[in-house]
Amino acid sequence: MELLEQLAFDATRDILEKNLHIYNEEIKDKRILFMYDLDSPLSRLISAGYIAHLEKLPNAEIILFEEEKKEELKAKILELGKYDTNILVQTTNFRLEKFRIRMSLQQRDAAGIEHNHLWYMKDSEIENYLRSISYKTPEFQHISDNLKHTIESADTLKVVSKNWKELNISGWFEEMMQNTGNFWLLNRYATYPVGENFTESKVFENVNGELYLYAFPGMDFQVRFCEPFLVKIEKSILTCDDPSAPQEFLELLEKITLDEWEVMVRELGFWINDEISPTKTLSDVSAYERMMWFHLSLGKKHNIYRRKIHKDILQKYHIDVFPVTHQIYADEKIIFENGKFL
Repeated sequence: MELLEQLAFDATRDILEKNLHIYNEEIKDKRILFMYDLDSPLSRLISAGYIAHLEKLPNAEIILFEEEKKEELKAKILELGKYDTNILVQTTNFRLEKFRIRMSLQQRDAAGIEHNHLWYMKDSEIENYLRSISYKTPEFQHISDNLKHTIESADTLKVVSKNWKELNISGWFEEMMQNTGNFWLLNRYATYPVGENFTESKVFENVNGELYLYAFPGMDFQVRFCEPFLVKIEKSILTCDDPSAPQEFLELLEKITLDEWEVMVRELGFWINDEISPTKTLSDVSAYERMMWFHLSLGKKHNIYRRKIHKDILQKYHIDVFPVTHQIYADEKIIFENGKFL
């Protein structure tokens, strides 16, 4: 078996057996609905891995996505019930009109695993992606639990960027959300790769400082890597007057400002997947944000903490951007250095 095929085979086996626990007594006879396409090299590799394991199971149904059969696929998803599982491998996104697959599954206590936007990945990133979905849940959980305890109990947070520029956050933080692939029964849904920890400041006015950004998403959601440029943050509002900033980034700020009147920083992301980094890149922004690093979201939209902003205020954008990060301090304790959490 070739290296990429082996990586896909091993990763999909572990997702099924170690993350989803499909052979556990409570789940082993429940339905598994696997839907996939063959429209990209990565979707073909991942799908082949899943199919090799699922085709042996009498309770698994394997379906190749066909645009003209959307209503049939929607009906099959709606048939899933408690502890059943839906797995999607999508080169882009399976557009089932306004039907929201994730919400539908969660309402019925069914599980879901997604691999999407695979066409964004470059051929040179295929191995990076397959390694990023490999099973590391015990390591992720250890780091994630320590991060959650440390940051939720911290009074201050400091992020040290290039040229010793700093972002300083004082005051308390919201409950940190985690996604490490540690699924069990009623909590079995994720978009891969996993390795997710995020929070935000309880008080927006307490987020102040300067950072260098080295990557941001374009209008097509693919990550743009560039020479680092300086942004300023005052009371959670981000501005940029660095003449070296890419024009595309400035256009992104203009777009957010046009609708939301300003560019707000909300999410503070402490992601922990060490198979993704500035040297092990993924071009899909939703996958790249899981890397072992730190990131921010721009825009007022945040589905988890959305009630902090009145519903009458337009909350349209949630766009992840990536600062050069040398160190992170919680209170006076250093928790990140040399590209890893300590």
